[in-house]
Amino acid sequence: MALKKTGYSDNTSKSYIINAATVYTDVTYAEGAGFTGTLHGATAGGVTLTIETTYRDIEVDGTSHMKVKGNKVLESATATITTNVKEITAETIRKSLNGTLEAATTEGPAGYKVIRSKRFVEDADYTPNMAVVGTLSGTNEPVIAILDNVLCTSGFEGATEDNSAMVIEQVYEAHATVEQLDADEFPWRILYPNVA
Repeated sequence: MALKKTGYSDNTSKSYIINAATVYTDVTYAEGAGFTGTLHGATAGGVTLTIETTYRDIEVDGTSHMKVKGNKVLESATATITTNVKEITAETIRKSLNGTLEAATTEGPAGYKVIRSKRFVEDADYTPNMAVVGTLSGTNEPVIAILDNVLCTSGFEGATEDNSAMVIEQVYEAHATVEQLDADEFPWRILYPNVA
């Protein structure tokens, strides 16, 4: 067989991840029930999943002029979800600030909440997991990327203008548990359906 002039094949159109993804927190799977989770909120401008790895070449005399197979070690790996949230709630702002949320007493009228930044990060500040759920064109089944123990590290920035609605960019970073660290298991995974 000669080499083809395009990468397009019979399965190409079945392997597109299409349309905007949806973000969920606290995602679980149970046989028979399937996946469940809590919607993070409506987005605008899409969602970005980023998994980055950094490798280091071990320095050995006589090898500085080229890369040598087997001489690389993983130096770091990180995973983030960047979501542009348009559905702004008190909880959305609290997560952006990694702050506290309580009912207003003396600061404002009944029916208001007070959101405050805080200095220290506590274990309870990490959301157990966050998932980006996209749709695979060939199956209409979800492709699901799950990050464990996420924390919003981007802070809060919101701009307003006429004839528009505020969008907050949130960057959530995955964090390993001690058990994941001990097992050399990264705190993320991607679930991809079979394509016929």
